[in-house]
Amino acid sequence: MRFLNQSYLILKTFNNNPEKNLKLILQDFLKKENSIHNNSITRTVYEVIRKDNILSHIVNNFSRTKINKISSSNLILLKIGIYLLIFSKSYPDYAVVNEIVKMTSFKSKRYINGILRNITRDRDKTENIIKDIQELETKYSISKQLINNLRIISKNLEKDLEYLNKEPLFHIRINNKIIEYNKFKNLLLENNIKFKELEKFKSLEIKNPGKLIKKYLNKRYFYFQNTGSQIISIIAAEFSNQYVLDCCAAPGTKSITLNQIKPDLRIFANDINLKRIAIMNRFLRENNLNKILTFVSDITNPAIKNRSDFIILDAPCTSSGTLRKNPDLKLKINDQYIAKNVTKQNNIVKAILNNFSNTYVLYSVCSFIKEETEDIIKSISENSKTETIDISKTLNFYGFNYKRGHSGFYLLPDSTINNDIFYLSMFKIKS
Repeated sequence: MRFLNQSYLILKTFNNNPEKNLKLILQDFLKKENSIHNNSITRTVYEVIRKDNILSHIVNNFSRTKINKISSSNLILLKIGIYLLIFSKSYPDYAVVNEIVKMTSFKSKRYINGILRNITRDRDKTENIIKDIQELETKYSISKQLINNLRIISKNLEKDLEYLNKEPLFHIRINNKIIEYNKFKNLLLENNIKFKELEKFKSLEIKNPGKLIKKYLNKRYFYFQNTGSQIISIIAAEFSNQYVLDCCAAPGTKSITLNQIKPDLRIFANDINLKRIAIMNRFLRENNLNKILTFVSDITNPAIKNRSDFIILDAPCTSSGTLRKNPDLKLKINDQYIAKNVTKQNNIVKAILNNFSNTYVLYSVCSFIKEETEDIIKSISENSKTETIDISKTLNFYGFNYKRGHSGFYLLPDSTINNDIFYLSMFKIKS
């Protein structure tokens, strides 16, 4: 169980720097350590964060010391232990308790040992504590603000909260500039890498991508892109003719997928972040994707004006629709963070309206927060310069479960295509 100490160090780092992105902290650590236990570390770290409130609730029920009086180090160790004992059940109880106690400071060993052993002795009590939880914030470790926003669009709130609280499944698209789709599928079968085929998307779904990454990522045979993001490129391919502007393009998967679907298009990929564009440029060079022209500029003052018949506006947002792979956001998104993104979204939309005409625009965010979705688009739909376009036929064909809003569509959780939650609204800027 050598992964325990590494998991603890990552969670400790995040606890000391809660404003940082957990995924980046984890990636940096794994890159430096190059541990053979990467999968166990990743799962433990994400699951402890994913279940943060419910783990705190269990600690409260077994500890005589109030949770706000427990040191951060002891609390992290307790949460790791409880997750492994109650939710993971992949290791013997005695091994979990012994290893966690070994990592504890001398003066806290008795305290930590007592709580964890009481939990293992009285599993009925623990299971009843969990079963009796009524508050959704505790049960799914998510803020009331996010629950209230999800409630507006959800057809089954608890089912959707449960979906967002699970480990994600991963979607990959094959790079057809390097390898044929069917040939890559055969490679996976030959190497006993399990996948589910999403035929309409020409995409594959992988549960555990570790072996796939190790074997084929450096060969550029594939790239990751969730179905919720893929549909953006699919719609762009359907409505575009010659020139497409991808406003906030990096790391580039939407532009790349669009190029794979419709290779004759000329794609202008813009992003404000030089480092992210540099990463995208390297991928384009290595894969001879010369129909995608990248440039760095602030899209509120677009470097290219009125030269696109289709604009992909996948705006910066809170990413609330990606909680499965970003569980730290469940308790991090607040009014200030939302307001910051809303300001950016409004400024970008206004710039697009002021600088383009006779152009289709697909506004998208991986968010279900009202201020970032319907509230942004409402003013556009009331503008006589624009015409709302119905994309429901395409969404139906690809099997999305959606809720129609006033001016757009919320892509709801669906276990068949395992999409992140997205909001899409398409309109045409008239001449």
